[in-house]
Amino acid sequence: MSIELKHRFTRLEVDKFKQQQVTYFEYPRKFKQYYIYAWHNNNTSRGNNYKGFQFNFYLRQVKNKDSEVLLIDYLYQGSDWFFLRNGQMIINIDDNENLTLLPHETSTEVGIGVKNAVQEKGFYQITKDQLKKVCDSRILDIRISGNEAFHDINNKPNQKYVDKAILPADKFLFMCRAFYSEVYNIETYSEWLNKIIPEGTENKSNEGCFIATATMGNYNHPVVLDLRSFRDNWLLKRNWGRRFTKLYYSYSPKLSSLIANYKVLRLLAFILIVKPLHIISKIL
Repeated sequence: MSIELKHRFTRLEVDKFKQQQVTYFEYPRKFKQYYIYAWHNNNTSRGNNYKGFQFNFYLRQVKNKDSEVLLIDYLYQGSDWFFLRNGQMIINIDDNENLTLLPHETSTEVGIGVKNAVQEKGFYQITKDQLKKVCDSRILDIRISGNEAFHDINNKPNQKYVDKAILPADKFLFMCRAFYSEVYNIETYSEWLNKIIPEGTENKSNEGCFIATATMGNYNHPVVLDLRSFRDNWLLKRNWGRRFTKLYYSYSPKLSSLIANYKVLRLLAFILIVKPLHIISKIL
């Protein structure tokens, strides 16, 4: 049996039978889960034909009585294999020092989701001292390499397919500082973190309702704005509302992609889903 404790940016799970505790980093809702999401659908007469890829990264600490391990978990999904197990993660700190981390693959899968993607999961091991170096850096550049290909995480302007709320390298730095702060020293980077995510706003999101956005055709449509406000100011203040919202965001992206492509589905979604929810949001 495990005990779960939630903090601002981390979740701690304690298993008393294994005498082990695992701390997981959790992004604030303002941020996307991915670092890049470069997918496009080349529709053919045979149906969907998705091409592209995405990368997700999360910090994790595994601790027991005798040891402590820090890991950067990776998740890659794409139309082709990246072969991350044959590459490395190089973190360049302030244009001066490189940290090289080697991958450890844990699983691969095919046929993932509506995109029929391939998936690679694993982790890079990092030491506490290395993590502190990353946290103390002013400029970060990260290169993720595979068999032959590579992808860079940096702060170059006008990047496509990345999180609009924060530049990719700043997002990586935020993850490291938030994790280090909550696991080792809560005061270390608190002022910097609070400038980006003020305390108490961790669960507020810039995301609109996927289905409402697909139905109305505009992220800033008044109905979408109303539903986003309803989510932030009413649903997320209730335990069942947070569970419902998490479940909704697990399934609605696939459904919204389908709705956006067909006029009849947009009409049905408006009548059966969006309009009733909008009326409820006005009542409550």
